[in-house]
Amino acid sequence: MLVTDRDDLYERALVLRDHGRLPGDCVFMNGEVAFKYKMSALQAALGLAQLERIDELVARKRQIFAWYRDEIGGLPGVTLNHEPNDVYNGYNMVTIVLDPAYGLDKMALMDRLATKGIDTRPLFTPLSDIPAYRATDEATRARARNRIAHRLTPYGVNLPSALRLEREDVTRVCRELKNVLRSG
Repeated sequence: MLVTDRDDLYERALVLRDHGRLPGDCVFMNGEVAFKYKMSALQAALGLAQLERIDELVARKRQIFAWYRDEIGGLPGVTLNHEPNDVYNGYNMVTIVLDPAYGLDKMALMDRLATKGIDTRPLFTPLSDIPAYRATDEATRARARNRIAHRLTPYGVNLPSALRLEREDVTRVCRELKNVLRSG
């Protein structure tokens, strides 16, 4: 979704989203190479149905996060997602960042939890470090600016947070996490 209050950006997006065709072009004379970002009617219907349930879905995600907070919120050296006073966090993912003193990076933690049947995902790598962008000038500048992201990334893991999780699932994940952290 693109949200803007600028007419120039809106007009530009209309061209880029439809293979570089000008709005109203019915003879397919694309003026530039662009993308195919128009959603199908089925995608639009699914998106609308999800938006109609947004309060329910966010409430469920917040409940799952609350279970994690109850289980590991005070665990030394483990930082959970933060919710500043002026923010209503939807908690799409439950993210932890380990203190490096544990001696575990995200991949080691993920591997250890996987042996217990717990599927996790890494905290996203900054775009300036992924192969597609690493060699660009902007990535070089971004690496100098984004020191916090680079400090957190090696130790961040997204724990299971699917809507179907129940309290006992979260308790099991947290128990196994604590076991891994205790054993080093």
